[in-house]
Amino acid sequence: MRSLSLFGATMLAGAAYAEDVCRVLVLSGGGSNGAWEAGVLYGMLNGGNPADYEWDVVTGVSAGSINTSAIAGWKKGEESEMVSWLSDLWLNLHTDDVW
Repeated sequence: MRSLSLFGATMLAGAAYAEDVCRVLVLSGGGSNGAWEAGVLYGMLNGGNPADYEWDVVTGVSAGSINTSAIAGWKKGEESEMVSWLSDLWLNLHTDDVW
């Protein structure tokens, strides 16, 4: 019986905090994947409702960390402006800029 009451308490606590959500954007690495990620974000934000793509935490590795550091400078709610800037950054990046 104890586990049933613990389960019930957990369900009630979950219902009380249904509005308490933390959205995380996780970006992978892998060379040119950084440009691909910027394009995917651009498509999601410009093809859907930007409010559906607001996040509280951003993390990434390798090429994803490059995007993460760029994204971290923008406020929540400015995702559309940020993704346009990030996309332009990758579009104008040349090999000589990296090396």
